Amino acid sequence: MTIAFPRGIGSKLLLIVLPGMLIGTVAMFLAFERIDERGRMAALQLRLDNFTITLAAALVKPLWEFDDSTVERLFAATADVPELLEARLVNADDIVMAIVRGHRAEPEGTTALHKTMALVQKSPAGDIAVGRLEVSFHDGLVQDEIHSQRAGGLLVLIGSFLLLGGATLIAVRLIVARPLSRLRDSLFRNASTQTREPLVWQARDELGEVVGAYNQLLAEIDQHNRDIHHLAYHDPLTNLPNRQLLEDRLGHAIAVAERHQRQIAVLFADIDNFKVINDTLGHKQGDRLLNTVAERIAATVRGMDTVARWGGDEFVLVLETISSPGEAASVAEKLIEAVGVPVALNTTLIRIGVSIGISLYPQDGRDVTTLIKNADMALFEAKGRGRNTFHFFDQAMNNRALRRLDIAVALRHAIAQDQLELYYQPKVDTRSGAIVGAEALVRWRRPGEGIIPPGDFIPQAEESDLIVAVGEWVMRRACAQVLSWRQQGFGDIPVAVNLSPRHFQRERDIDRIIALVEEAGLPPALIEIEVTESTVMRDPDLAIALLWRLRDHGFGIAIDDFGSGYSNLAYLRRLPIRTLKIDRAFVADIDQGKDGAEIVRAIIAMANALGLGLVAEGVETEAQLRFLRESDCTVAQGFFFSRPLPVAEFEPLLRASDPPAFAARPVLARPVAALS
Repeated sequence: MTIAFPRGIGSKLLLIVLPGMLIGTVAMFLAFERIDERGRMAALQLRLDNFTITLAAALVKPLWEFDDSTVERLFAATADVPELLEARLVNADDIVMAIVRGHRAEPEGTTALHKTMALVQKSPAGDIAVGRLEVSFHDGLVQDEIHSQRAGGLLVLIGSFLLLGGATLIAVRLIVARPLSRLRDSLFRNASTQTREPLVWQARDELGEVVGAYNQLLAEIDQHNRDIHHLAYHDPLTNLPNRQLLEDRLGHAIAVAERHQRQIAVLFADIDNFKVINDTLGHKQGDRLLNTVAERIAATVRGMDTVARWGGDEFVLVLETISSPGEAASVAEKLIEAVGVPVALNTTLIRIGVSIGISLYPQDGRDVTTLIKNADMALFEAKGRGRNTFHFFDQAMNNRALRRLDIAVALRHAIAQDQLELYYQPKVDTRSGAIVGAEALVRWRRPGEGIIPPGDFIPQAEESDLIVAVGEWVMRRACAQVLSWRQQGFGDIPVAVNLSPRHFQRERDIDRIIALVEEAGLPPALIEIEVTESTVMRDPDLAIALLWRLRDHGFGIAIDDFGSGYSNLAYLRRLPIRTLKIDRAFVADIDQGKDGAEIVRAIIAMANALGLGLVAEGVETEAQLRFLRESDCTVAQGFFFSRPLPVAEFEPLLRASDPPAFAARPVLARPVAALS
C-alpha cells in the first residue's frame, strides 16, 4: 500500500506543528497531573499526621487510668474516617488492645501511608510510656479524585487541542498557504505569458519581503526582455532598426500599399569611400562617422518612414505613401546634401558623399526581397556613374546584374580551363620611337562569346579572391613570355604587370608572386609591378612593407594612374617606386587647354626632381606626344602607337627594326620619322 504524503507546504507545516502541539499538550497535562497527585498525597500525609496526633492525645489519659470503655469508644469512632485503612492500639506490654479498620477495604492498586506514635504519660517522676498508636491511611480517595479529574482534564485537553489545532490550521492557511498559493499562481501566470504582472502585497513580514524581491525580479526580467527585443531588432551602434525589423516593416508597408493602391520607395544608401576613411582614421572614428550619418539620414525623412542600417556603411530607407517617383528623388537629394556637410573626425574635417539606389513599389517589385535587391542594383549603378548621386532602378540593371553574376561564375572555370590570354601594349621612347618595354594586359576569350573586355570581368574578380588567382596566372604567363622572347633573340624585354589591391592585404600573396618569378628563373628586374594609389592607401603600412619586399627582391615598382587617386605626397616619399605613370585623363586634357597641360608639366617636374621614371598613358594624338617629348617625359604608351596586341601580333613589332638591339628598335606602326 502506498502512503500518500501531503504536497502542499501548508499541509506539511500542519503535519509538523499539530503532532508537536499534541505531544506538548499531553506532556504538560501529565506533568500537571503528577504535581497535583504529589500535592494530594502530601495533604493526605498531613491529615494522617494530624489524625494520629489528635487520637494519641485523646487515648493517653484513658489508658493511664485504665478506662477501657473510653478507649473503646474513642477508638471505635475512628472507623468513620474515610481514608482510614487500619488503626491499632498497643499497650506498654506490646499487647494489641484494639484494632479498627475503615469501612472501605484497601482498594487495589492503592498506596498505604503509615504513622506510629508512642503514647506517653507525663508525671513528676518523668515520662512514662503507656503504649503506642499505629495508624494507616490509604490513597484510594485521592486516586478516585485524580481519575475523576483526569477524565475532565482529557475532555478539556481534547477540546483545547481541537480549538488550537483549528486556529493553527486557519492561521497557516491564511498566513502561509494562501499567500504562497498566490505567489505560485503568479509565477505560473507570468511564466506562460509575455507580460509581467507584479503581485500586490500589503504585509511587511518575511513573505512580504519575498514578494517584494519577486516583483523586483519580474521588473528586471521585463526590462531584460525589452532590452533583448530591442537588440534583436535594432543596430547596437546607431540604434536604428536592423535588417530584420526593416524587412518586417517593409512587408507591412507593402501590405498596406497593396490594399490602398499606394506607392512605396526603397532607398539603398552607401557611404562613398567609407572603407578608406575607416582604415585611415581608425574604426573608432569610423563608428563616429556612421553615427553622424545615421542621425542626418533620420533627420531628413518623415516620422512615418523607416531608416535602417543594413550593414557596414549601408543604410536602407522605406518611404511609405509617396505620391510620385519625384518625391523619392527629392528625398535622395536632401540625403546627399545632408550627408555631404563636412564632419570633424580626430581634428580632421572630412567631406563625404553618399550614393543612393531607388526602387519603387509596385513597378520594381512586389515583395521585400525584390525591392531591396533592385534598390541595391540601382545603388551599384549610381556608384558606377561617379558616386555621390542617386539612380532609379530599371530592368536593364537587372540584366547587367545577371550578366555580372554569369561572368563571376564562369570566370572561375576560365582560369582552370586556360581561357585567359595576355595582350601586350608597347612602351615607347618619345624621342627615338624605340620600344623600351611592354605592359601585360589580361583578356578573356570565352567560348561561344569571344573576347570579353577587362572592364566586364576584372571588377567581378576584384570583389573576390579570384583576382589573386588571375594575377598569379598573368605573372606566370608574363615570365614565360619574357623568357621566350629572350630565346628568340629579342633580348630582355621588361614587362609591367598590374597587381590588385587584394595582393597587398596578405603577405603570402606577395610571397607567391616572388616565388613564381624565381621558379621561372627570370631576373626580377625584368618585371615591373604596377599598383594604384588606392592600393597603398587601404593599409599604408602593410602595403609599403610589401612593396619594399618586392623592391628588395629586384622588382621595379610603378604607381599606375598617378594623380587620379589621393596623391598623398607624404606616402609617396616612403614608397620604393621607380616609375610614375601619368593617368590617361591628364594626358587627354593636354589638348583641351592650358590647365591640363600645366598639371602634366607639374607631375613631370616632380618625378624628375625625385629621380623617378615617367610613363605617360593614353597617348592618342601626335600633339600629345610632341608635348610630352618637349616636357621631358621620356616614355609613353597608348593607341597612338599600338593597341594591346596578342603575342602573335606584338612580336612583329619587335622584329621590324634593324639593328636588332632592342633599345634602338622603332615602333613599326609609327616609324621614327613620323615622330619627329
